[in-house]
Amino acid sequence: MGRKILAVSLALVMVLSFAACDGGGGEGLPTAQEIIDGAIQALDDVRSYEFEMDMSLDMVAEDEGETLEMSMEMDYSGALDLDNKQLRLEVTASVAMPGEDEEEMGMEAYLVDNIGYMMIEEPGEEPVWDKDEFSEAEWEEAWESTVETLSLAEPQLELLETAEVEVIGSESVKGVDCYVLQITLDAEQLWEMIMQQAMLGFGGSLGLPEFSEELFDKVSHSSSMKQWVAKDTYFLMKVETDMSIELTAEAMGFPEEEGEATIDLAMTILVYNYNQPVSIELPPEAEEATEY
Repeated sequence: MGRKILAVSLALVMVLSFAACDGGGGEGLPTAQEIIDGAIQALDDVRSYEFEMDMSLDMVAEDEGETLEMSMEMDYSGALDLDNKQLRLEVTASVAMPGEDEEEMGMEAYLVDNIGYMMIEEPGEEPVWDKDEFSEAEWEEAWESTVETLSLAEPQLELLETAEVEVIGSESVKGVDCYVLQITLDAEQLWEMIMQQAMLGFGGSLGLPEFSEELFDKVSHSSSMKQWVAKDTYFLMKVETDMSIELTAEAMGFPEEEGEATIDLAMTILVYNYNQPVSIELPPEAEEATEY
């Protein structure tokens, strides 16, 4: 049962990691609605950007006297050029459990000139590059799907249209003056969020199970979230989340079993260099890749 707790816990934390709250107040600042309107309108002005996401997760599950622990680290970085339809994405992930070797994986992906390149590096295997040449129609479909998957700002800002939002001050992110927002969400909004932005499109590769929205009503969690929105452009610059979650076997759909899990997570998303020239160069290994 312990490993079932770990699997469902990991799926749930990905849901919750994209929504939480933290806050304060300030004078002489625009209203939350003014910032929301400006940030949503600014999405149409985005032509390129670079991004990073760092996440750390620690989980402890108790099952009939047995303790299972897991630590996970994930790092994303990349760049997206909407005008020239080019993408660079790099992902590294590591999972550690006591008594077992730490597992690491990496991935690189590029979309350039109607060709997709991908390398996946898994434990014990040599990295292999593949490429896929698209027809014009296939390229348009692949590009639209990629932009939707890697749109870090749009799903976050959609939350602001329906969530409780408070302006809590001003801070600088990478030299850009920003408004700082507090966002408070309900369970339904959390569920919609994971459907839009689940693990940046990599949830399926982790084998995360599906579960019903009713699960959210049974979960005990505390969390804090901040969003930074640039004062001059209203572009979303940063999202910072910390949370703690407690789960029971009954809440996860195993009423006949015993067990519980505690999860602590920290995540930071940075989006920057908006509308700056993007340099995306293929590694030599990618240029020599074999076709799918």
